[in-house]
Amino acid sequence: MNSSRVQNTVDRLRGKNIHIVGFAGTEGGAVVDFLAGRGITTITAHEMHSPDEFAAAFDRTHQWLGADQRAGAAQRVLSYPITYRWKDRYLEGIERADVIFVPQSWFRYTHNAPVRQAQQRGVPLSSMTHLFFEVSPCPTIGVTGTNGKFTVAYLIDQMLRRSGFRTYFSGNDRSHVPMLYYVDEIPPEAWLVLEISNRQLVGLPYSPDIAVITNIRPHHLDDHGTMEAYVATKRTILDHQSSDGRAVLNADDERVAGLAAFARHPYLFSRTQRFERGAYLSDGRLVIAGDQVEQSVPRSVLQVPGRHMIENALAACLAASLAGSSAPAMAEVLSEFQGLPYRFRVVAEINGVRYIEDSLATNPAAAAVAIASMDRPFSLIAGGARPRASAEDFLPMREALAGAPVRTVLLIGATAPHLGQALEPMSIPVHQVGTLERAVEEASSRARPGEAVLLSPGCESFDQFTDYRQRGDRFVELVHTLETRYKV
Repeated sequence: MNSSRVQNTVDRLRGKNIHIVGFAGTEGGAVVDFLAGRGITTITAHEMHSPDEFAAAFDRTHQWLGADQRAGAAQRVLSYPITYRWKDRYLEGIERADVIFVPQSWFRYTHNAPVRQAQQRGVPLSSMTHLFFEVSPCPTIGVTGTNGKFTVAYLIDQMLRRSGFRTYFSGNDRSHVPMLYYVDEIPPEAWLVLEISNRQLVGLPYSPDIAVITNIRPHHLDDHGTMEAYVATKRTILDHQSSDGRAVLNADDERVAGLAAFARHPYLFSRTQRFERGAYLSDGRLVIAGDQVEQSVPRSVLQVPGRHMIENALAACLAASLAGSSAPAMAEVLSEFQGLPYRFRVVAEINGVRYIEDSLATNPAAAAVAIASMDRPFSLIAGGARPRASAEDFLPMREALAGAPVRTVLLIGATAPHLGQALEPMSIPVHQVGTLERAVEEASSRARPGEAVLLSPGCESFDQFTDYRQRGDRFVELVHTLETRYKV
């Protein structure tokens, strides 16, 4: 399938001096497989690791493959008749490139300065995401936003599947099949649902057929420099839509609502407003008003508490409806949805105490959403790493805590002093405990039946963990240890 679009792209790139940065990574490895696997040999693939380190690096970034498949996939990437440049010769010859394929975070690393210099001289940059949009044969739904984008994309995919559509899904992390590997099997009548990060949007000359923006909060400012630049990057998801392109936008988020002026066909969703074309709450129902049909789903089907879940459900229902989903399918999916790993999920309830893991809340705005969603007294575990952190960064969390039934706050990691300073004016007890292990122990000893313990750090994890997944997994391990202790 999709032979003509793929062939046109391969013909365009054949004979060009192609450089691929980071072939041990998810994106770089996928681009090598796609191009070299189709007979293009004028490729130089670059890797900052040494050959001895390659297998371990590849293993870390290819979690979507089974453990027994990764070694074979790594060997395949190394088997093509192309040029490989390792650590000591990294980026050698890149100044002569006709095109450079980069991973989405390339610009964060000083050792990639030659790539930026090549770009400034006019060498075009491309990416796995760019390449996929060029060859994809089917309509796409793309979801971006500071918070909630993966959850909304997942719900859309499930709603369309329950409605009888053939769908493909790709999230923006190493546990999901990179979109390029779907190319040969996707039929034109399918839907592809994508979670799209701000870094994937940088310089992307394509937009999905249905574009969803969940919200835009201060985040990734070390990537973009200013909030205005961050908003402009998010707007890219709308900029290249065709005349039929539709945009699903959060009317309750001022920055997102302002982007409706740039959309060809905007559809708004809101918890507080009603629209002729959009989605909203009314009399205990989620109402979805499309172009020609109005559908509704009982709010009572939502299993995950909080304002953020209502917004996620409205966004997902509206986008899925525009793609043809039915209301019964939406209701079924929402009624079964208990949350996703690292995204505000209930891990366990021990002696009447609910333990909630929200490790993907890597910025204060995301943590504030989780805090505002709490419907029972709770202890908050927060803190971690944040570049150039200041107390002011954490004001969204303080404001959310002011209206939440919080009993105590336990701070961990490098930002604990800044978070503690931000929370000083509050009357709630705040304790700097250092580690997640101690925080869970302290929280469990304080908690009473009917209460909860929430891990929602509001920070990245790189001071004490390799990433948010490891942090979330460690929290789950600690909770299960408690569970075992109480069962004995």
